[in-house]
Amino acid sequence: MIITAGAWSGQLLNTIGTSLEVNPVRGQMILFMTQPGLISRIVLSNDRYIIPRRDGCVLVGSTVEHVGFNKSTTAIGLEELKYAAFELIPRLVDYSVEEHWAGLRPSSPNGVPYIGKHPTIEGLYINTGHFRNGIVLGLASAHLLADIILERPPILEPSIYALTTER
Repeated sequence: MIITAGAWSGQLLNTIGTSLEVNPVRGQMILFMTQPGLISRIVLSNDRYIIPRRDGCVLVGSTVEHVGFNKSTTAIGLEELKYAAFELIPRLVDYSVEEHWAGLRPSSPNGVPYIGKHPTIEGLYINTGHFRNGIVLGLASAHLLADIILERPPILEPSIYALTTER
């Protein structure tokens, strides 16, 4: 069994007596509908990003809020994201926000995800705590965990990701 419950991984493991520090961090995002091609590249600045899509949608994200398991959106979050969008791409001021939503990201205390075998429960594995990098690290962390489960030589040293009492 593999625990990959995102921000809820710590709570799930607590039910079986394993303390794992994984905390939810809310990230609000907004979506503009523009004409295709208005923006041709991903734009990154500080903690904000703008991602154009082929259909003309432009994603702007995201906030970083330590508010527990609260996935609600806020007027302040909306305004911060619009301000960042208009600063980075002034032409977006001509378009309205079509959607505004929030998600929860699983944060580990030192920013390093947990990937590996449970230290005491045979057949239980963990892959969580990737915070904002889950989409980027997903394939590599899945590959590393598969290497561990199948007892293959790992693609990289797994010990820094291991669930231990020292972390």
